[in-house]
Order: sequence, then structure tokens, then C-alpha cells
Amino acid sequence: MIVISKIVQNAPIVRMMNSVLVGTMKFTCDQFDEFFNAENPAPTRLASQLVEFKTAYNRLNAAYALTRESLLTNDIFNMEKEGDQLYLAIKETSIAAQRMAAVPARKQAGDRNMFFLKKYRIDTKENMISEWSKLQQMCEEANASAQITADMATLGLTEALERLTVISVNLRYLLTQRANELPEQQAMKQAREVIYPEYRALIDMLNAYAMVDENVSRYASLIQTLNRNIDYVRIHAMTNGGSSGSGSNSGSVLTPDPSPEGEGNEGGSTTGTGGGTTPDPGTGGGASPDPSEGGGNGDNPGTGGDSGGGDDDGGNGP
Repeated sequence: MIVISKIVQNAPIVRMMNSVLVGTMKFTCDQFDEFFNAENPAPTRLASQLVEFKTAYNRLNAAYALTRESLLTNDIFNMEKEGDQLYLAIKETSIAAQRMAAVPARKQAGDRNMFFLKKYRIDTKENMISEWSKLQQMCEEANASAQITADMATLGLTEALERLTVISVNLRYLLTQRANELPEQQAMKQAREVIYPEYRALIDMLNAYAMVDENVSRYASLIQTLNRNIDYVRIHAMTNGGSSGSGSNSGSVLTPDPSPEGEGNEGGSTTGTGGGTTPDPGTGGGASPDPSEGGGNGDNPGTGGDSGGGDDDGGNGP
């Protein structure tokens, strides 16, 4: 009976966050470099494809180094959340004061505050840019009005207004800063699109050589190592959301778990051969596991909001 070589599984690369994708591609480069050397050179066509893959990886790594979208998105998210809570506190306190007929000063302050707030029609669930443009204008008008600042003081809201004013200014700065980074985010998206076919071509070629080589075990250790890493990514980085898009470029978090020799998939036991026409169930389309970065649907690469390679604030970014 002819023994069939093991093959590399399909990796869910289009659904990986930026940091996980970079780490996985680096791990792949390192393993090929470690396996093939002067004493054990790669076949000519495989060596040529490896060079092309490394070129695509270097571009991906350079683009990733320029992106800081996950850090900015996290700061923006936290700042917006705090600002929303402050605005709602001002509004709810003013509404409560309107019911205090027994304390005329507070009731009148509440009435004037609500008349002022209703003018801006602010909804904390609306588009971020729209909401915070209104909030910034509201804070500027409130701070310029002696009556409104006095009413805020009457209701104990002076500190809340001051903090909301600071947040409105800082948030506008962060949104502008993030908008200025869109070219870098676009570069990351383009780098992802380039590396997908190069990676799949490399894995397809490795699998092809493994299937036809007379020495059926020649590539076994390389294939088993790559498969263990793919399993590790599926279990720890995909299921649990992986590491932050701002993480290190090293592949240390992707080091495969030790597993018994022989682990891996037999040639006919998997549907994946590194990007074949029948996708592995874990490789197809689907939403990115993290809203700030990930892939898109099917083979249409996404960059996540850590868009995928980019950031995501629910469609409210600039």
C-alpha cells in the first residue's frame, strides 16, 4: 500500500486579526528557513515561491508597524463611553430637578437646563461624529453662558460639565488623528490582500512536493510544525479573540503546543491543502472575531475595523 504524505491544513488567514496574521506569517517564514538550509535545500520552484512569500511578508510587517488603529480605537471608545455617561448624568439630574417644585431654585435650573439640552437633540446612540459635534457645540455654549453655568452649579453639575468639555475637545483630536492614519490602514489592507495568494501558493507547492516526493517523510516535520501552529491559532487566537492588534510583531504568542508525533491530518482526511477550492469549515467567510480588526467574508480580505486591519467604532469613524 502506498503511504500518503501529510499535508498542511487550510489556515483561516482571511479571518485573522492583523497581529495574529503577522505572527502566523512570521512563524511560517521562520519554519521554512529553519527546515531548508545548505544541507537540505528547497526544490527550485518552492524556493522561488518562498522568496515571493517573504517579500509579501516584509510588506505586511512594514504596514503593520505603521498602524496604531487598535490603540486609538480603544482610547476613543473609552473616552466616548465616559462622555456619554456624563451627558446622561447632566440630563437625568436636570429632569429630576424639574420635579422639585418644593425647591424653586432647583426646579427653575432644571427647566432651563432641559430647554437648553433639547435644543441640541443629542442621542448617545447616534453616529459618533454627529453626536460629538453637537456635544462640543453644546459645551462651548454652556461655558459661554453665565446663566447655564450658574444653573449647572445649582444642580451640582459643574464638574460634570467641565469634564465633558475636556472630553469633547480630546475626542475631536483623537478622531482627527485617526483619520490622518487612514493611509497606513489602507496600506495594511493592501498588504493583507497581497500576502493571501502568496501564502496559499507556498503551502500548495509544499503540499504538492510532499505528495510526489519519493521520500514520503522528507517534509513531515515541517508540515507537522505548521499544522500544530494552525491548530493553536484556531483554538487560542480565533476562538478567544487573539491578541491585540497593537501587539508585538513576534510570533511568540503563536508558538505551537507540543503534541505527539504523528499529529496532523492524513492526506485524504482534510479538505484543506493551503487554499484549495473546497474551503475548510474554519477557513471560510464570517465576521472577524474582533471588531477592531479581522478579515471579511470568504476570500474577500478584511482589515477589520484592527480592520480588520482598521478600527471599528460601529461605523461611526471618520
